Amino acid sequence: MNFKLTSVSSLQLFQLMRFGAFILIGIVFTKTTLSTQSIGKYEQFLFLAGGVSFFWLNGLIRGLLPMAKESRNDGASPVFNSFLLISFFTLLVVTLLAVSGNLVGRAVLGGSEIPYLGLLLAYLFFSVPANLIEYFFLLRNEPRNIVYYGAAGFSAMIALVVLPVLFKLDIRFALYGLLLVAVLRYLYLLALMFKSQETKFSMAFIREHLGLSAPLILSALLSGSAQYVDGFIVSSRFDEATFAVFRYGARELPLAILLANAFSNAMLPEFSNSAVLQASLARIKKESGRLANLLFPLTALLLVCSHTLFPIVFNADFAESATIFNIYLLLIISRLVFPQTILIGLKQTALIARASFLELILNVSLSLVLVRVWGIAGVAYATVVAYLFEKIYLVFVLNRRLNIAPISYQNSFRHLFYSLLLLLIFFIVEFVIY
Repeated sequence: MNFKLTSVSSLQLFQLMRFGAFILIGIVFTKTTLSTQSIGKYEQFLFLAGGVSFFWLNGLIRGLLPMAKESRNDGASPVFNSFLLISFFTLLVVTLLAVSGNLVGRAVLGGSEIPYLGLLLAYLFFSVPANLIEYFFLLRNEPRNIVYYGAAGFSAMIALVVLPVLFKLDIRFALYGLLLVAVLRYLYLLALMFKSQETKFSMAFIREHLGLSAPLILSALLSGSAQYVDGFIVSSRFDEATFAVFRYGARELPLAILLANAFSNAMLPEFSNSAVLQASLARIKKESGRLANLLFPLTALLLVCSHTLFPIVFNADFAESATIFNIYLLLIISRLVFPQTILIGLKQTALIARASFLELILNVSLSLVLVRVWGIAGVAYATVVAYLFEKIYLVFVLNRRLNIAPISYQNSFRHLFYSLLLLLIFFIVEFVIY
């Protein structure tokens, strides 16, 4: 492979390192003397930290990227002002959790209190703003620093989280390790901003940033809530065992999500200069083609192997989860189309929120209908159709309102060929072989 480190590939590598670090920590935990209950507390800690911040953090960062390279009369420091805005939201969430943490625990965790609430509040305060570091390097076109930072940061996290457990200490000390890494990352971000003199405050920038990001926050919230709605529909109609079968299968190909999202975010700053719009569209077309060449064959391989692997990796009770997993693999068809990247880059964020709202409505409606026909598989089919509808809607809007044809940013013939071939393999596996 003729691999070249670019803004896109460096951010993709960073996300892969993040994913690999958490997977490795989870594997090590299962091989130690830690009880399932202790591992559950660790997972609940991460789940809550992500659950209360993912949508607005995602929206604010994606809103920042198209603005950051624009020339401004006020000389505002984009990362610094974004840091202030993210810190404000973080403080708001920390305060709300401090006041109503027990109520949240009883609502989300089935009646129990939030484990290690004080640790969780401190972790949120330091870790959430620190997510700006990789984008600081991205905006300064320093791809090597993204990789160096990721390698050092996630190596330190693995060591500080895993070592206490290997020494048979309580899971609390692993969480202390997570907190220490978050504090170090936070201090590193402050040092980067002050060293580069990226510290000029601008209320005008913050207002524009918030206005651009608000629809993206709403979109992330709506899209993120879809999986919870699916789970609620399944749990309301089936027993706990069936719900477990659904949850174990209701997973996309992680590599596809990581690479596609990192690629999309890395491309957003490119749209700050309208003079190179055609070059940016051509780059999306080229890079998305590379992703398709990698991820479609990998998805096809998983489709063929999943029914054999699921009973081995889990147990025979989860054999039916393979069908759900195979249906969710079809989401790759919509994941590798990028009209949303262009719309966000051109600051047409309200259209993204509208599409997410329509997608959620369609997902819920179809799930309620198809669950009666195909059971839990019907809920999975509804998700695939709803996600595909959202992308088709955005492609249509992009063409209609901004006169940007799909062929300018997508190799339509190749994508259609890969998609039809994948659907054929899915049909053979699910309706002929199994």
